[in-house]
Amino acid sequence: MEPLAAAGLGIAALAASIIGGAAGIGAAIALIPAVALTVGVREAVPVVTVAITMHLFSRIWVNRASIDYRVAGWFALGGVPGAVAGAFVFANAPIEALARGLGVFLLAVVVYRRLPLGQVRIGLRGFAAVGAAQGFLSAMFGGAGPFGAVFLLNYGLVRNAFVGTMAVATLGISAAKIPVYSGYSLLEGRTLTIALILGAIMMVGGLIGGAIARRVSDRFFVVAIEVLIAFGGVALLIRA
Repeated sequence: MEPLAAAGLGIAALAASIIGGAAGIGAAIALIPAVALTVGVREAVPVVTVAITMHLFSRIWVNRASIDYRVAGWFALGGVPGAVAGAFVFANAPIEALARGLGVFLLAVVVYRRLPLGQVRIGLRGFAAVGAAQGFLSAMFGGAGPFGAVFLLNYGLVRNAFVGTMAVATLGISAAKIPVYSGYSLLEGRTLTIALILGAIMMVGGLIGGAIARRVSDRFFVVAIEVLIAFGGVALLIRA
């Protein structure tokens, strides 16, 4: 990888992890476009999965006192099998379809965040179904935090409780995808090295994001996430 591209990817990982550490969502899908355009579409999702798995530990540590483990447990109950199923589909999908699908998905995420879903509220056990859907989408497209976020927020989780619970809930999803990707030789040698380096950077970014979560407005992070996601989606559709 060219030095300039490597530096740009490192900066993108740090920025995405700071945003994710502060806002609780957006780190994966904000980073996916940069990795896809630098490393390749097929490799992007596995690379980001490893990096995000490492990043989640820093989020959990910073917000450990506020985590709702009941919500996280039900979420993971559906999320882990959903993630495994999605990973198998991803590993066997045509590369052209992945590029277009990823581009459309990123743009759809921005639209989804603007839909009037503010009244949607579910019970504790309903998080198993939400987790299953998010696990599948995450395995296919690298991240799907905005999908599950609305349900956690409407359940009453805010700020540190939201960020920490989301991190625990998605840790199992991220970890479940890695063996499937590895089994299809999508994580070895160069890609694994890149993933581990990005993960180390994102662990630092997660700590920084947690430290500034109370000092910067939520709207700033929402706008930053949406701009990054939309830009990446358009770029992928152009290149597909």
